[in-house]
Amino acid sequence: MATKVNSSKTVRFMLFVLAFMAVVMLFVFLVVIPSIKTFKSKKAEYLYQKQQVQTLTSQKEKLEKRLQSVEKKYVDALRAFKNDFDEKAFLSVASQYFQNVKLTPKSEKKSESGLQIYAFKADFDARTPVQFYKFVDALQKMPNVVKINFPIVLDARDNKIHLQFNMSVYRL
Repeated sequence: MATKVNSSKTVRFMLFVLAFMAVVMLFVFLVVIPSIKTFKSKKAEYLYQKQQVQTLTSQKEKLEKRLQSVEKKYVDALRAFKNDFDEKAFLSVASQYFQNVKLTPKSEKKSESGLQIYAFKADFDARTPVQFYKFVDALQKMPNVVKINFPIVLDARDNKIHLQFNMSVYRL
């Protein structure tokens, strides 16, 4: 009888173990495995984003270094964009190369990049065309960014050359 009691206890114990194993397996399949899959996908997404952040950070550092080198290299040009246009100074430079210097403001507008563009019409008289090229060289030494726009009209009048052109002055 002891063996029947022991064997029935063993059978009950085995059924209990089997039921426990079934519950554990059910828990593993319903809770743990989906959680592991979610964890793996979240981890992969995190590592991808971490790699992207590192890539963007290194690109940002490279661009900052490049920007600093450009700012050092073109410090005078950047300063020229920040200077106000002094019409009197411009006319005094132009009068060194031309006679009958006239500068007429045409318009003022703001570009998409944030630059203010001042447009002028210039009328000058010169003795030789070389004076115009010397004037263009002198413009590069001015504390402003000045662009001479085409067309440049040259007319011969009384042993002089009359120059007429439009120009733009850029400012931040």
